[in-house]
Amino acid sequence: MSRTYALAFTVALLGVPADTAAQATVAPQPAASDVVWHVRNTTRAESWRFFQPRLGGGNPDSTFVANRLLVGASVRRQRVEFGASLQYVQFGGLPEHASGPGPLGTGALYYSAAGRSDSRQVYLKSLHLTLTHAPAGLRIQVGRFGFTAGGESPSGDAKIELVKRQRVDARLLGEFEWSLYQRAFDGARADVDRKTWHASGALLRPTRGGFEENAGAPLSDVLVAAASVGLKPGAVIRRTDFQVFGYRYADERAVSARPDNTGRGASGVDVHITSLGATMVGAYPVRNGQIDTLVWAVWQDGDWYGQDHSASAVAAEAGYQWTGVFAKPWIRAGVFRSSGDRDSADAVHGTFFQMLPTGRKYSFSTAYNLMNSTDAFVQLQARPHARLGARLDLHGLRLTRSTDLWYGGSGATDSSGNVFGFAGRPANGTRDLGWVLEGSADWTVSPRLSMNAYLGRMSGGDVVGRLFQGRRLVFGYLEASISY
Repeated sequence: MSRTYALAFTVALLGVPADTAAQATVAPQPAASDVVWHVRNTTRAESWRFFQPRLGGGNPDSTFVANRLLVGASVRRQRVEFGASLQYVQFGGLPEHASGPGPLGTGALYYSAAGRSDSRQVYLKSLHLTLTHAPAGLRIQVGRFGFTAGGESPSGDAKIELVKRQRVDARLLGEFEWSLYQRAFDGARADVDRKTWHASGALLRPTRGGFEENAGAPLSDVLVAAASVGLKPGAVIRRTDFQVFGYRYADERAVSARPDNTGRGASGVDVHITSLGATMVGAYPVRNGQIDTLVWAVWQDGDWYGQDHSASAVAAEAGYQWTGVFAKPWIRAGVFRSSGDRDSADAVHGTFFQMLPTGRKYSFSTAYNLMNSTDAFVQLQARPHARLGARLDLHGLRLTRSTDLWYGGSGATDSSGNVFGFAGRPANGTRDLGWVLEGSADWTVSPRLSMNAYLGRMSGGDVVGRLFQGRRLVFGYLEASISY
């Protein structure tokens, strides 16, 4: 075992989590002008058995390890806070021959971006100044910081916030948290928070990251404007949170890849899309439990490489949690549907465009995303102990249009070259993508140490069968985090 592997597995045995539910470290409140240091080390061992390619394809089996160290500091005064952080990422054992057709797991993406099996980088993760004025509920942030769309408006209701965190946040804009290199945003953000409503606006440029080892460099040819207004529970309906939002995405990178069903290349990206949508989340106590509901919808219009862009997506979900019994089991079910492109030869691009999401929140296996997809799911969560949580999901997956592609990816990661950030495999006239059964668990070992594990299996449908020799995909990981 190499030094890289030995070091990574040693840290893993000492501990770290992937899910925010397992990261519940509470730091002591500093004095008004104290410098507060933040150190977080995350180690992950990841293993793939992708769909078996046909003769001449890549190797579908891979296992690799990675470590991410974040060191940051913040200084807080009465109305001003300054924060900065550096991040160092190191891989060991990335697979060299895990492509064909397309990437056979995330290891192939990291290796392709770096060109070597020990991808590594140290970079500026955040550098920001925050100004607050409590009487007016005003907060202004400038610099480099994290941004997650969907959770800007705090409802004050714990269940509503949990549903939003799991099922609303980062569908369209997020920090790509699960990837080792992640992403941040350069720009400015302003929020006004009042008793019954919350307004937020931001002008942002994403940084490189995700699977790209040149993380932290700005993507100067991508610009996103975001605005939202939230109405808190009771403002319109009791125990129901509303939000309307609008985003403008403009991308003019020097990237030759064009992720659509036309088969055409491009001299550069030419994408300008407006997304308008609304979210409604409710949590309603009933005898022996609580019902929760979610409706999310978005409409898109704009320009896609000179074509008119017209697309949409909608999600409807509901759940019930038994609050008075052991482990407080919580069952949820729902359906998501996004539009796909009907005809590659016409003048309209109809594929829903996911912009800059944190994709794995909605597709834990990472083998697909929310573009041209229909996902019906049922989910069971339980927490048998305050420090231990478990989750089991079953997904039935279909492509919305057989004339479009089977898409993957989480948005822009590099400013030039031939990687857009989204990519697709042909559907070959079929829609059945398959079934996914997956389970995860998080364990808060101590206030500073937590662990997270995941194991999922996808049984591929006809879309997979027409591209691969085998129809079974297995993916798992073990992750540990230590915070100081």
